[in-house]
Amino acid sequence: MRSKRLILIILMALGFAATASAQYPRAFGIRGGYGLEVSYQHFLGDPHFLEVDLGLDLEGERGFKVTGSYDFVIARPNITRGGDWSIYLGPGLSAGYVYNKDAEDASFMVAGCLVLGMEFAPWRHFGISLDFRPMYGWDFGGKKPYLGGLLSGLIPSLGVRFLF
Repeated sequence: MRSKRLILIILMALGFAATASAQYPRAFGIRGGYGLEVSYQHFLGDPHFLEVDLGLDLEGERGFKVTGSYDFVIARPNITRGGDWSIYLGPGLSAGYVYNKDAEDASFMVAGCLVLGMEFAPWRHFGISLDFRPMYGWDFGGKKPYLGGLLSGLIPSLGVRFLF
């Protein structure tokens, strides 16, 4: 009899957890600066969210990469009368292939990054963000530090997302 109660309690807890996580918004859109990325955000609860970006670098060390970050909302300023503002910060990792102009071949790279951004949601299902994401890592093909994302990450990237 105790095992049936335990199973029932576990199933109820899992059900409540699934219901609670379904209440947090998600966002899907594009993000661009020196490249163009498809961006997905999954809010884990106030004040943190996961962001995964898949995209192309079009300047500097051209390539393809996926970047994931775990971001924390550090402030929600009341700047305008309407809409919601948030300032976020978080660490992340990136991996992908970059084209090395010197060696004229593509190589694998891994990098760590730090995201600092601000988002404005003027309407319920629309958000605009501006963020910085410098990254530093290792280019395995060139056997050298990956610096392609360090300087280009200091240039702000604009994101436009649909919130659902």
